[in-house]
Amino acid sequence: MTAWRKSRAVLRSDTVARAVALSVDTRRGVLIVGPPGAGASQCAADIAAGLRAAGVAVVVWDDLDRAVPGSASGGGAPPAVPDGAVLVASARLGAPLPPGYDDEVAARTTRLPLRNLTRGESEEIVSSVVGIPLSARLVEALWTCSYGNMAALRATFDDLAGRGYIRRTRERMELTVDPGTAIAEVTVDPRLWVGADSAAFSEALTTAALARRISLPELTDLHGDDLVCDLIARGLLTERLEDGVEMLTVQPPVLAAALRAGADHRRRREVYEAVLDRAGIAAGAGAGAGAEAGAAAGAGAAAARPDPRIVLWALGRARPVDAEAVLAAAHAALDAHDYRTGGSLHDTAQRAGLAMTPIQQAELGLVAGSCLRLLERLPEAAILFDQAMVTLQRGSRGAAAAGSGDPADPAALSDPASGEFIRVLMEIVTARADLAHYRDRGPDAALPMIADAHRLLPPGHPAHTVLDALTVVHLSYSGQYREAARAYDALDAPLPVEWERRLEAIHALALDALGQSDAALSLLRRLARRARSMGHVAWASEEYLSALLCVVLHGYGITALGGELSSFSAADHVESVRIDHGLRRAADAEIALFAGDLPSATIAAADAIDTIEVDGPEDFLPRVLSLHALALALSGQAAGAKEQLRRMRALPNHTNSPVGPETRAAEAGALFCVGDRDAAGQAVWALAEEGLHGAAIRASMPGLFMADRETCRLVGELEVAGDLPEMLQELAAATLAESPRRLLDVTRRAREFGLMAMAAAAADRARAVASPGSQHHTLAERLLATTEISSARAGFAHLSGAATSGVKLTRRESEIADLVGQGLTNAEIAAELHLSKRTVEGHLNRIYTKTGARLAGRAT
Repeated sequence: MTAWRKSRAVLRSDTVARAVALSVDTRRGVLIVGPPGAGASQCAADIAAGLRAAGVAVVVWDDLDRAVPGSASGGGAPPAVPDGAVLVASARLGAPLPPGYDDEVAARTTRLPLRNLTRGESEEIVSSVVGIPLSARLVEALWTCSYGNMAALRATFDDLAGRGYIRRTRERMELTVDPGTAIAEVTVDPRLWVGADSAAFSEALTTAALARRISLPELTDLHGDDLVCDLIARGLLTERLEDGVEMLTVQPPVLAAALRAGADHRRRREVYEAVLDRAGIAAGAGAGAGAEAGAAAGAGAAAARPDPRIVLWALGRARPVDAEAVLAAAHAALDAHDYRTGGSLHDTAQRAGLAMTPIQQAELGLVAGSCLRLLERLPEAAILFDQAMVTLQRGSRGAAAAGSGDPADPAALSDPASGEFIRVLMEIVTARADLAHYRDRGPDAALPMIADAHRLLPPGHPAHTVLDALTVVHLSYSGQYREAARAYDALDAPLPVEWERRLEAIHALALDALGQSDAALSLLRRLARRARSMGHVAWASEEYLSALLCVVLHGYGITALGGELSSFSAADHVESVRIDHGLRRAADAEIALFAGDLPSATIAAADAIDTIEVDGPEDFLPRVLSLHALALALSGQAAGAKEQLRRMRALPNHTNSPVGPETRAAEAGALFCVGDRDAAGQAVWALAEEGLHGAAIRASMPGLFMADRETCRLVGELEVAGDLPEMLQELAAATLAESPRRLLDVTRRAREFGLMAMAAAAADRARAVASPGSQHHTLAERLLATTEISSARAGFAHLSGAATSGVKLTRRESEIADLVGQGLTNAEIAAELHLSKRTVEGHLNRIYTKTGARLAGRAT
């Protein structure tokens, strides 16, 4: 019996609370509908329990679409709902309700569609159920199997726990094996989503699961339009537009895996052959009758490409497959992060003697090498990249010889002036430079390699600008953002669309480090607008999402970042986007630091370290070590912070990464906290001297919190833009001026931005410089007593020496303190909490006694 099954936690608490409040106010019930396994039945039960707790009579019709008409009361009529009772019902999305029930439900309820959970919601729900945070690796396994489907979440958790793959530690629930191993071994019962009597449903879903991705016309051709549309309506098949073709996939992923596992060899062969026939990818089928046959068989789906694993299956069985199809499959495998399939396609094509031109051979070797590089097989990747370059150049020399009269085979030649030749050449140069940078932890080998590639291009060719853009990328990858920004500004010709998207996101990171948050955000907004107008998910890239997180958090705070969550949630469903789970935890740690939640920051940073040490990417390990050091230092754990800094500095080229300036900033912040202010100040000055004013102002934050006057003066000299950097400058100026009014203004603004650490520091400083008993002193005390600020301040108390550890407010006192901080009068607080004014005054007096404040200048 797992911890999940023992739990009685309310799931989807926000949805339940809103539905209960609406039903209490309107006395109208709710019909919860969702895809199979979305948790509609559980949600309905939680809403019913909430209504009963509120004193409302409830009638529950659960799983209504599966009810037998007349089973509850004879004759097929629905049972009567008592006067004054509220009806709460649940049903599967897209399924018809029994006759007689549909009219009654429509008259008595409001329809509440239940979507699948986001990744963050999934983690939050499982964590609340088991009563402890989850490790990043466990979250990765749960999300990859479920995609937010509640039944899949639970079934995956139970299966992993039953296999002994989940271990509970003091700090979190951990996965004991590699996420990929865990995901591959999860076994669930498909009947959780598809009833045993739905043979037609199972048959169609099995076809889609074996194909992995299949076009809508292909599946309807095989199983009929009505059946496929029904599966889409019920959420068991999801649609996505790819290159103008509607592609379908089975959801949740763990259901697709179970259906594939249950298919025998004959069924698998039938589906694979049907997919291959409709794709028209047999060798020689690129034109003429073969292509026409493929198009006719596919009923308009000729643009759809089979899954890479199906192409690999065909190659391995000597089925006729053309070179273009193999190349497309290799690229698809790389984009989907299926690196082993990408490498196997190259090896199998070579063994099969697949006829390819030099450009095709070079490109396939390039893709296979890229897959091996991402599998950390660096020597093998380097060999394939070198072979690809030799193959491409040998083909170009053959083309030159043929032009001078040498009778060469035209199929074996590469025209060095052709677009395909230049494209593959640029991709090989890019891959070799990336490998050199990653291997050496620095750009010293990559930049000369890029510069040397100019000689391979015809004079005046637009690809010279691509090489210049690649130089910008590698300067940014090493954290040399001032030089990268100069190189970006020097670009004098338009870039291809895919390069423009990548480079502008990277340039936004540079602007963030330089302190130009406004310009960075404008650049990202423009990039997103262009992507939306192009009708695809071009915005969804690791570079774009990383830049969006950094720019919004560093420039505008946590509240603004909350407004961007939809971009991150949408990207979780884009197969081509992979944000490593260790980096997700690093982001959690940084957000928690800005919020002043030091325990969460410490736990998240520690989990990020454990994850990245095992799963990578290891070039980000210094960053998470610096975050852990800063969280420990801010918490007063100097010895632990120093140990993390020692580990970080022992890593080769530890600041050589896109987050190198932020690593240095966190290191400076930790040095402030452990008492080494001289070293911290030198680190801040070094960042400022390099023009990295954004990183410098973030490095200064602990010094500002400690009211270090030298740090405050330095911050005032930095050239920065953005709400948060400018607020930090105002905090520095107000601290130097010892102005309680300005400090309190900073407190209020920081609170609005969700920056509770800054709010606590500003309020604490305002109280210190205000005259005891003055209006400013009293208001500072009230703000410090609010739940949000007092919690953050407790963690930072050692920085200023404030004695807050003994201050504990009751729940009612915390509520009243929060309302005081919002500016409400005693009478307004009394009305808000349904208390007498005298009771509120009594609570306030106890608050002021506990916090050392006096009841002065208080509006009543």
